Amino acid sequence: MKTNSIILGVMLLSLPAVSFAQKGINDGSKYGHGEDSIRCLANLSMMTQYTKQKDYASAAPCFEIVYAECPKCSKNVYVNGAEILANQITKETDPQKKAQIFDRLMKLYDDRVKYFGKDKKYDKYYILGKKAADYIQYVPESKNDPGKEVAYNWLGEIIDNKKEATSTTVLMQRFYLSSLLYQRNKDGFRDKFLNDYLTVSGLINEKMSSLAENDPDLPNYQAAKADIDQKFASSGAADCKTLDGVYGSKIEANKGDKDFLNMVLALYALADCEESATYFKAAAYKHKIDPSAGSARGLASQSIKNKDYNKALTYLNDAINFETKNSEKSKLQYIIATIYRDMKNPSSARAAAQKAISFDRTNGKAYLLIGTLYATFNNDISDDAVIRQTAYWVAVDQWEKAKLASPSVAGDANKLINKYTPYFPAADQLFMRNITKGQTFTVPGWINEKTTVR
Repeated sequence: MKTNSIILGVMLLSLPAVSFAQKGINDGSKYGHGEDSIRCLANLSMMTQYTKQKDYASAAPCFEIVYAECPKCSKNVYVNGAEILANQITKETDPQKKAQIFDRLMKLYDDRVKYFGKDKKYDKYYILGKKAADYIQYVPESKNDPGKEVAYNWLGEIIDNKKEATSTTVLMQRFYLSSLLYQRNKDGFRDKFLNDYLTVSGLINEKMSSLAENDPDLPNYQAAKADIDQKFASSGAADCKTLDGVYGSKIEANKGDKDFLNMVLALYALADCEESATYFKAAAYKHKIDPSAGSARGLASQSIKNKDYNKALTYLNDAINFETKNSEKSKLQYIIATIYRDMKNPSSARAAAQKAISFDRTNGKAYLLIGTLYATFNNDISDDAVIRQTAYWVAVDQWEKAKLASPSVAGDANKLINKYTPYFPAADQLFMRNITKGQTFTVPGWINEKTTVR
């Protein structure tokens, strides 16, 4: 307590002499006046110090004083207070008392919004996110909210207001709760779950495409996206048969509802169900009343199925012109690249894949495709069979880039690397052509790309 005595002494000397006392809660000031202001400052200081030391038992009485008497004095009242109350919840064994402390914790966040909700860095939506996180962790059974729907709604409010500025934590928590609610009520919650995936996944994609390759936050977003995609894929909510069962009978009745049709188109695209008759029907109605990227993409998919590639390319380029999100433009360019691949036009396929990467550096599939083009269309780059094998070097270069761009494609990339590495040119054959290990080599022909000799 020696340090606290010194702090209190300094406070006493630095304050002007006053003849009255009044609490901040009563006069609206930060600290109050006179002896009450000294009491506020001293307990604020001790609360902060004890909390840093994780001595929550000693911090609690100080917190109670500043929270009750000078709630406007500092954000630390609420930051430290949340720690203190959470610790009390964890240690309390009586369910009724535990619920009472939980209610106090929730009110603490409400009061923080009241007094500090306009803070530029930690605004009311930041506070609501912290409140939701503690609700998820500590909500007692007596609240009868096993799906934590209250927190789910709070997180939705944050996303609606913060949009692309929403933190990864909030996006992950929202989708986690959406998955939980869906598992509890698959038929009743399916539409919301599908919409949540579209929203959360789209926001993460946009955020990733805006970050530099060396941004320290990029791996966090990539990991979050991979986790969300895995949960969505394993949920069973969006297989083609399920989607047809849910939406097949609704298209005709909603053929004039562009929002409904947009949702259907997005879901079918995400679920790789773009050969469904329901998808084509929704695309045709949407393109008729309100042409968009989604409707053009749907008509392109129908054209691809019919092997009308020229018409498909026209629709896909229309879709890119309509599209505003770079992550979606990247996906469309990738589809164009696959069409040119199927048309046996590797140069145009590579150009389209490179455009896909320019829109979204995390598009690992585009790197995979470029590597596959090099490995597949290498017959005409040289009359020399050994030189043709050098295409496998640049193919592996692309597959290595794919792993760095998107961990989700690492498995496919490794399979391709393991498949083609054994076909690298032999050292003695390279020696006879005056090519040595470690030197820079340009793979000839349409590939025309530099690499390092293996």
